[in-house]
Amino acid sequence: MKQPRLRLFIIGLCLAAGLGLLGSGLSLWSGFGTSTLAQQTSPTPKAPTSPPGSPAPTIQNQAPVTPAPTAPQTTPVAPLSPEPEVVSSPVSNPLPLSESLYKDPQDRFQIGILEGYNVGFAGNSPLIEAPSGNLAYTVVVEARESDRELSSSALAQLAIEAFDRGEGFVPGPYQSTGPQEVTLLWTGSLQIGDKSQPITGSILARQQGQNVLVLLISATETDANQVARAMATLAETLTTVQ
Repeated sequence: MKQPRLRLFIIGLCLAAGLGLLGSGLSLWSGFGTSTLAQQTSPTPKAPTSPPGSPAPTIQNQAPVTPAPTAPQTTPVAPLSPEPEVVSSPVSNPLPLSESLYKDPQDRFQIGILEGYNVGFAGNSPLIEAPSGNLAYTVVVEARESDRELSSSALAQLAIEAFDRGEGFVPGPYQSTGPQEVTLLWTGSLQIGDKSQPITGSILARQQGQNVLVLLISATETDANQVARAMATLAETLTTVQ
């Protein structure tokens, strides 16, 4: 039985991603490589002032005191956190592809279409879904001001911020899976009447020059075991337009 609400769930994620970019403007890119939490600064304490009428303090001349020699002190430096190692987890049985490719109308990317899947749209992004409606995927393009290479943590943060306005969206830890590429698992919830149905999926963020391509795969509980197979197939087909 087809689950049309999964389609609406992904449309909601894509619209949320678009609204997030419109709302944040260029400031979205300025903070990458730093924490998403705003750093707060403590107010500078004011020097105490003497109450009115108080005599001004007098400074008495004192013989200079020679301090005792002390051993030089060294400040320990915390080790830098290295970038996570590239992890490759091959899947033995990827999902089959059709002979067709989806090509972005603006020539920013292309991606394979899984065999038997239907192609639609969620806003300006493609929405490619299984006939059952239990698994679907989309690609969102995040444009940057320059082609400066982003760190793995910055790519992961970008991918999370693109979709974190979705219903019950909870991202997992990220892994670096290639040059300028990270993947992460995520979970969500799909509200059907008074019941909440769990949703699971995977995200791949890959930098291509000034663009970052973000592939999101989503599945209901029925096809949750197909997510890794879908990612194994689709990751190899997500490229710039040839």
